[in-house]
Amino acid sequence: MKKICFISNMFPSVKDPSYGSFVGKSHRQLQDVGFEITETVVIDQRATGLTKLRLYLSFISKGMKSLFQKNYDFVYFHYLTYSTLCLLPFLFLSKPKYIINIHGDDLVGCSWVHKVMGTFSGVILKHCVAVVVPSEHFKQELIKRFSWFKEHKVIVSPSGGINSEIFYPMHNNELAGYSLGYISRIDEGKGWPELLQAIAKLKTLAPALYDRISLDMYGTGSQVEQMKQLIGELQLEGTIIYHGAVSQPELGEKYRQMTCFVFPTHRESFGLVAVEAMSCGLPILASNVAPVNDIVQNGRNGLLFNVKDADSLAKAIIEFFDLELAERLDLSREAYSSTREFQAPLVAEQLKHDLVKVIKN
Repeated sequence: MKKICFISNMFPSVKDPSYGSFVGKSHRQLQDVGFEITETVVIDQRATGLTKLRLYLSFISKGMKSLFQKNYDFVYFHYLTYSTLCLLPFLFLSKPKYIINIHGDDLVGCSWVHKVMGTFSGVILKHCVAVVVPSEHFKQELIKRFSWFKEHKVIVSPSGGINSEIFYPMHNNELAGYSLGYISRIDEGKGWPELLQAIAKLKTLAPALYDRISLDMYGTGSQVEQMKQLIGELQLEGTIIYHGAVSQPELGEKYRQMTCFVFPTHRESFGLVAVEAMSCGLPILASNVAPVNDIVQNGRNGLLFNVKDADSLAKAIIEFFDLELAERLDLSREAYSSTREFQAPLVAEQLKHDLVKVIKN
């Protein structure tokens, strides 16, 4: 089987299991389907300032060394921008055979950092063997931004799929509860401020409901302190519990303790956490944004609300808890059945087939 040099600027660790968790799963799956990973060059911790600079200088140096040694058949990069910095000198020398796995903001990010880091995206894409994207929606985004990119070089693979040994349905009695859940990064674009604001609005919109519900939040990120501050300002300390990071094996149990899952994201390349929650039989309250609304269908397996709209989210929460138990059970069954095509073994085998095909060509 083919040898891979695996390079990513995000990778999970024991200390921070949510940091690039999908990248870690991708690393395992590539080996499980028969690829031999001969080199792994990653950054497995969050950092700021000089520490971050040192980590990236070391990361780029190790990446260049691995590319130069050529102990691989192809290179598998996660993320189009930061991870490919070590590749730039080789584009003007002997070009290695490489594949780019695009995640989201590395293609569509709007901040000045994303724009600066995306300066070389065109030339990097020009010489790649293929690009892996997490959804059909993101494939169209790629083609729209780089109209010259050949469509047959785009592989759609839904973020590694879901592990049915971890993500399986909950007991129906949980659906009678009043527990909301949020599992995601605490970062810009994830919609956590609107979620907190929506909970606060229930104090006046539905005081009896507010007295009964709770919100469990899991995840880490750059805005944790801002989140804690907003919880205090909105006086939600008795309603919202922040648990911090959660490891992949624990995720399923956390989902199954919830009554429904809230996914207030502003933008998404796929929406893996929503699919994980649905695989546990959880109805979803989700932002009405592509491609999330391809997965979460309003009134069938969840409820949609307007993106970046705390009022709309508050109304969706009220609407869900107004449902009879039988109606919640219908949403739960449909949520679970909607995830069958995303089972990890099926996704991994299809990705293997597609990778072998493009490498041969």
